[in-house]
Amino acid sequence: MIDLNFAQQIIEKEISTDFKIAEYFDTEEMIIFFWTHKIYDPDDERGHIIGSGPLVYDKTTKEYRVMGSGEWFSEEICKLFETEERKERTHDHDYIMKLFENLPEDTAYTNSLIEKIKSNIIRRNYVNSDDVDLLSILTGARRIDKEYDLIFRREWKHEEHIIVVSDDSKAKEKLIAIWKEIGYEYKILSDNELLLFRLKSLTQY
Repeated sequence: MIDLNFAQQIIEKEISTDFKIAEYFDTEEMIIFFWTHKIYDPDDERGHIIGSGPLVYDKTTKEYRVMGSGEWFSEEICKLFETEERKERTHDHDYIMKLFENLPEDTAYTNSLIEKIKSNIIRRNYVNSDDVDLLSILTGARRIDKEYDLIFRREWKHEEHIIVVSDDSKAKEKLIAIWKEIGYEYKILSDNELLLFRLKSLTQY
């Protein structure tokens, strides 16, 4: 019998009281409990912890333990996630990486991915670092042969701001347009530095 209450207690003790069981899988050798933040959406980086994987119950040893982040990518576990949604995300990521390498662009597909990222930002009310990175590729600011960087500065809290460093003025104009469309603020710091706000509720400094 699966004891969800006991598994939750271990998650709160070993991970944090901020997390709860999101779902679990009962496999032949173990029960795997995946956890998520109690407040933030699963795709919100504010609710992620680097270094800790899921909680597992080993049926052989009858012990609970938290897996390391790189430990649980076994073939058996990966098969649990072969959903159509994950296949779609993989296809999207492969296309974006091809853009990064300067392979031919499908404009309609690019625009659809931009809209998808915008919708995710609006839903979670937060801009992930990955959102900025992917949008930088989709707008042309980031390419394998371009000078580009994402940086943080002490005077701008990294949880609330991110700076795009790029000499591509047209691409930065596209990023600014996206920020205007989603209702988030931005600030042009210099000819090649664009400050993007990651929280909609912030006011301009």
